[in-house]
Amino acid sequence: MSSSESAAPGVAAEELLAELVRRGFAEAEVYEKRGRSRGYQRALDREATTVATEAGWSARAGDARRSIFVAATGAPSSAVALPDSSPHALLLPEGPSGPRVVPWEEPEDLLAPLATEHEANALFEGLERALAAEIRGARLVAVTLSDGASEAAIVSTRRVRATTRSRAAWLRIEAEASGRRLLFSAGEREARRFRPEAIARRLVDRFTALAPGDPSDHAHPPPAFVLSAPLMARLVEALSLLFLGRAAEALLAAHLEADRRLAANAVTLVDDGRFAGTGAAGAGLLSAAADGEGVPTRAVELVAAGRFVQPLCAWWEEAPHGAATSSGCSRRASWRDLPRRAPTHFYLAPGAASVNELVGEVADGVYLLEAEGAVELDPRTLAFAVPVSGFLLSAGRAVAPLGPRRLHGTVASLLRGVRAVARDLTFVPGDGQFGAPTVHATGLELSGGGGLSPTPIR
Repeated sequence: MSSSESAAPGVAAEELLAELVRRGFAEAEVYEKRGRSRGYQRALDREATTVATEAGWSARAGDARRSIFVAATGAPSSAVALPDSSPHALLLPEGPSGPRVVPWEEPEDLLAPLATEHEANALFEGLERALAAEIRGARLVAVTLSDGASEAAIVSTRRVRATTRSRAAWLRIEAEASGRRLLFSAGEREARRFRPEAIARRLVDRFTALAPGDPSDHAHPPPAFVLSAPLMARLVEALSLLFLGRAAEALLAAHLEADRRLAANAVTLVDDGRFAGTGAAGAGLLSAAADGEGVPTRAVELVAAGRFVQPLCAWWEEAPHGAATSSGCSRRASWRDLPRRAPTHFYLAPGAASVNELVGEVADGVYLLEAEGAVELDPRTLAFAVPVSGFLLSAGRAVAPLGPRRLHGTVASLLRGVRAVARDLTFVPGDGQFGAPTVHATGLELSGGGGLSPTPIR
């Protein structure tokens, strides 16, 4: 290993940045990233373990008339051969300026060691035991644990100097019972935070809820809906795309009332690049002091107490109504990719009620547990549909499974129909982290199948 490869991230990047300036580029940026990961997989007939390390970098350079982009493995090198420039202007964010940035305290568990093979096997065996104890004949068809950590540095001629670390463990399960298969996925900062008993109970609840019910038990439209935190989080993931960039203002305009009201008073939507995590929400898996371009992260309210405030804009987008930009929402899929605007921790803010309080207040309705497939959203009408599992509620108690069902409505009916919000904020993984607590809502529809066939937005 060369001295530049063993040095702390940023040292070789500074050397390459200086070389780019010497070669005549007035604007330049160098991004460097290193990562390591371990993967463990167990299926019915095989087991596999993978260990990987990766290091790479990219550079952007140019001016108002031209630009280049180059990426390579290893550490940045000042001897790099540069490609021909393209006739596109280069835009880079400024370094520290504007409002005072809140100091960042890096979570200690970002430095936690990766899961060992022994720990992965213990997790898998715990899941198998817990699932078998809950429902006869249930089994894990396949389970995968991916555990990784990385560190990155970014430097530029505009005084940007930022370093970040990330740490995440991802669990994916395929389980089977009574001839039906379900998928489950979740993320935690560390693999040891996965709770086999809690995961098994969630799977068993879904298997039970998908058992064929008596159609006469739910022949009439339910007057009230309790949407679980994981299901509501998937709906938040789908509607998050409506709040991204300058186009969001025009897209949502037809659905805003005169006072810019978009939702019920109980609805506040936030994107927060340094979400610290509390209680059941766990740690923010994408939390960092700066984003993929070195812009400081912060919390941004997009909807506050039902009123649309602003879209989620990157530093290079002029937000409407004088709203502050530079929200730190540029992400890089890897060191090979250019940064793009994307959600980080996009969530419906929790309330004060418990889940039991929300369920207990429903005299007649349904309790929907999970999205059993992708949420479909029509970009023209903002109508949505999603396959779901759940139970019939009567006098605040679950009395019968619903069987496979389909929830549908519009973004407006969903947001304006929220009557109460619980405190069990839960996140699900996607192109970012998406979160919500359990909610009590009205104005939606439930069917046995068919219905809307829009263009899926993923």
